[in-house]
Amino acid sequence: MSHKYYSTAAIDKKNATYNVIFGERSNGKTYAVCLKALKNYFKTGKQFGYVRRWKEDVTGRRAAQLFAGHIANDEINKLSNGQFTGVHYYAGKFYACTYDDNGKAVYSDTNIIGYTFALSDNEHNKSTSYPEINIIIFDEFLTNKLYLNDEFVVFM
Repeated sequence: MSHKYYSTAAIDKKNATYNVIFGERSNGKTYAVCLKALKNYFKTGKQFGYVRRWKEDVTGRRAAQLFAGHIANDEINKLSNGQFTGVHYYAGKFYACTYDDNGKAVYSDTNIIGYTFALSDNEHNKSTSYPEINIIIFDEFLTNKLYLNDEFVVFM
């Protein structure tokens, strides 16, 4: 049985300011929009913002694994024409990187692909500017649990 994974091709044709993507679980929505962000970065140098509701979702290993599939599929190497092989997450930033002989990421502040933001932590980001961001991904925006007070207003 062949699996069909999500692609942004159809929704990109709409050329809308905002796109809302609904779909079944684990069909590749996050992979697809992150791939779009990678393509955008390596083509234009523009960065992305990755937004989640809770700070816990954009820290540590949760955030560090966001591009694991892209790395495994050699997407970074292909998109960067061999200049980079991975994406390293540190202190709220995603960096294009390579790896040394010990598997340690080698990266630079000149290769920031994107930033993470948590709506629950929005008071800390109010007066900071990110002029190179031109794609914002609000991942997992639907929940069957708890929404933040005025969540849409905070996101906007």
